[in-house]
Amino acid sequence: MALADRFGQRVVTLCALYFAQGLPWGFMTIALISFLTSRGMGESEAGELAAIVLLPWTFKLVWAPLIDTVTIRSMGRRRPWIIGAELMMAVTMLGLILMGDLTHDLKLLGWMFFIHNCFASLQDVSTDALAVDVLPRSEHGRVNGFMWGSKLVGKGVGAAVMAQVMATWGLSAAVLLQFILLLVIMLVPLMVLERAGEKRFPWSAGGADKTGQEASLCNPLEVLKDLARGFALQATLAFAVVGTVKTIGHGLAEIVSKTLYTQQLGWSFVELSVFMGYAVIPEFIGAVGGGFLADRFGRRYLLTISLVCYAAFTIVFGSFPNLWTETWFATLYLVLYPGIFAVVTVSYLSLSMRISWTRSTATMFTTYMTLSNVGHVIGNWLAGPVRGSFSFEASFVLAGVLTLVTLLPLMMVTPRQVDEQRAADSST
Repeated sequence: MALADRFGQRVVTLCALYFAQGLPWGFMTIALISFLTSRGMGESEAGELAAIVLLPWTFKLVWAPLIDTVTIRSMGRRRPWIIGAELMMAVTMLGLILMGDLTHDLKLLGWMFFIHNCFASLQDVSTDALAVDVLPRSEHGRVNGFMWGSKLVGKGVGAAVMAQVMATWGLSAAVLLQFILLLVIMLVPLMVLERAGEKRFPWSAGGADKTGQEASLCNPLEVLKDLARGFALQATLAFAVVGTVKTIGHGLAEIVSKTLYTQQLGWSFVELSVFMGYAVIPEFIGAVGGGFLADRFGRRYLLTISLVCYAAFTIVFGSFPNLWTETWFATLYLVLYPGIFAVVTVSYLSLSMRISWTRSTATMFTTYMTLSNVGHVIGNWLAGPVRGSFSFEASFVLAGVLTLVTLLPLMMVTPRQVDEQRAADSST
């Protein structure tokens, strides 16, 4: 079984690995934060905790050159990194179990999840690099949709299922269930090969694929040089700004909505987590449908439309506070806004892959993913200061306006410029 040769194996493997990322993400950013805000935690504390938990996703800029530089070619360029990261994700969950209920020590709890997410971000980088390596351009849109949809399913399970487990049996039980699921998912990369003839395990027969371009060790300076060259174009540099700005408003609204629902509207943390878990349905539809639409109508066009829709929806919600106590309106926002943002994310992923070029494409693609996470962390951190100065209504409107700002640098992103440079390089 080799990923480079079979479409089905590519989809199953990449989707399983993305599910593994979404599971603890949904638990940490939805179920756990909602639980703590229901106990009175304010926006500043919630934003700081979320920022600590998500901060390791900004380390992808460190992981990417490392995995492009150091590989075990006999087992595949990315598989060893994926298997190791997946194992450590499970081990850190085991550490949380052994330490018991940490909900009364927010600082220690935050740092434990910080350590877990260091390995989760490494797994994410390795998986993205694997996708860049094995996916043909014709599969970028739809497979990115499947991948992101799988992460959303994991996120929904982490939010809805783990919230109910935590409410019934406590934090340790929810963490134990995630530990078991992560170990099961680790079996997927253990069973497949990147390319035919490679080793499944270090002691297995086989060797490096002869068509591979990279040795096990590459010069890190060459990787960095390639990366700088890749961002020398107006299109790629402008898109780096897009990646950073597009998630700031989303990160802000994400934290503000939790305190609004649990402290102002009277929702329990289980109700909030379950409804946000239900949002995985429109999220999945948005992710998978967005992937096909990106291939059909163009990635940049779809990203523009989805950003406008997300901003408008957030501004409308903030403009009608008199309807927040209406169950249908409050539920509609919780269920639909993640679905709209899923289209934003998938079109961004697809366009990132489309304009990543030079020999260090995996590092460049990961840089775009990292910048998106940087914006998310900034948005989470801003929740406290913004709510200290503005009302709930104004905070949501501000989140929508910040999203619209993304359209300015997006106008400067022209994939044709990348194609022309790529063609010029190949002719020299």
